[in-house]
Amino acid sequence: MNPLELAAVAFGLANITLLMRRSIWNFPFGIAMVALYAVIFFRARLYAEAGLQVFFAIVQVYGWMLWARAGGGEQKVPVRWLAWGSRLAWLVAIAVMTFGLGTLLSEYS
Repeated sequence: MNPLELAAVAFGLANITLLMRRSIWNFPFGIAMVALYAVIFFRARLYAEAGLQVFFAIVQVYGWMLWARAGGGEQKVPVRWLAWGSRLAWLVAIAVMTFGLGTLLSEYS
């Protein structure tokens, strides 16, 4: 394992540990972890995996914002089911993105 991979694993373990302790500080560690993995995958020419890390970074930032808005720490962020219309919209968006990314990666990889 190279030093970049070791750092990504260390950030990931810290992220999980802080998440289990319900610490809002898990988010910066998670963002650092996925940023390192994006670089690792991009260098390995695993472009879809690198792109997935970008999605994970966006989700980390969104989660951080929600948790901070809820007060951080021991405050709970409400979790609820998506409405059926939202579920259908996500399903269509995922299908379109899957087809588009598959086409893009098959053409340029």
